[in-house]
Amino acid sequence: MSRLVAEIPAPTGTEPVRAGRRRRGRQERLAYMILLPALGTVFVIVTIPFVIAVFQSISSDDGTLIGLSNYGRALSNPLLYEALRATGFYALIVLPTEILLGLAFALLVHRTVRRPGLRATLYVLAVLPLVVPPVAVGVVARLIYAPGYGVLNYLLQSAGITHSEIQWLGVPILAMGSVATVDIWQWTPFVYLVLFAGLQTVPRESVEAAQVDGATWWTQFIYIELHYLWPLFLLILFFRTADVLRVFDHVFILTGGGPGTTTQLLSLYMYRIEFKFFDAGQAAALAVLVLVSISILYALVTRALPLERA
Repeated sequence: MSRLVAEIPAPTGTEPVRAGRRRRGRQERLAYMILLPALGTVFVIVTIPFVIAVFQSISSDDGTLIGLSNYGRALSNPLLYEALRATGFYALIVLPTEILLGLAFALLVHRTVRRPGLRATLYVLAVLPLVVPPVAVGVVARLIYAPGYGVLNYLLQSAGITHSEIQWLGVPILAMGSVATVDIWQWTPFVYLVLFAGLQTVPRESVEAAQVDGATWWTQFIYIELHYLWPLFLLILFFRTADVLRVFDHVFILTGGGPGTTTQLLSLYMYRIEFKFFDAGQAAALAVLVLVSISILYALVTRALPLERA
């Protein structure tokens, strides 16, 4: 009986399935082979600095292993928590503002601008702030806010709004607002581009059906468009939070962390620990802690995204 069963030919319908699987397997292997050099290079470039930072964080300046002592010194430094508070305050200003402005502009263009040429022009204009080097943005911003020769004070005095110079970079709350406006100007277009692309994925049939049923623009956004934009909000929040933790250039040029430590964000604090106080161990420990925090945030975001799509 087993011999007869073995001689029965397999159903012909399974052959195309097996051929398709073999073809996909070959295509996947080819894709991995093509990507391997690039991925391997990126892995080496990322891994080597990380290993060096971890070794520095558990060793002294002469290379002697000292365990977690650098982490203890880093976490016990009160200036760290001042930098974290400044970074948190900075994030509370820039992140909601950029998301709300980017969303508003994306909805406005999506619903009112129909000409492809005008949409392309707006796309190019939105890309321009993203490609400008942060150092150049900081220099231009200093020409606007700096006392004595700042353009903003000149315009306000010429218009009769103020009669004396405003110390935009010398008063704590104004200094934080000034550096935040630079970030908002440069990165709101990024939010707009991402959300505008997300709005293009909303099925037109669903929108038209809602409009036929008398849905308002707010109802349409809440019950239809927001469902497709929610994963993008999570990605934007992750990427912009990571950017806030490493923002450096324009803050360093505008205020250098001042007045006092008002605008000394976490990146500036780590810079001073490393290059002003020459404490490589503590700076490396802070860098490892920031990397671990970002990795945990990324893991949480990636776990949340499939749930939102479902």
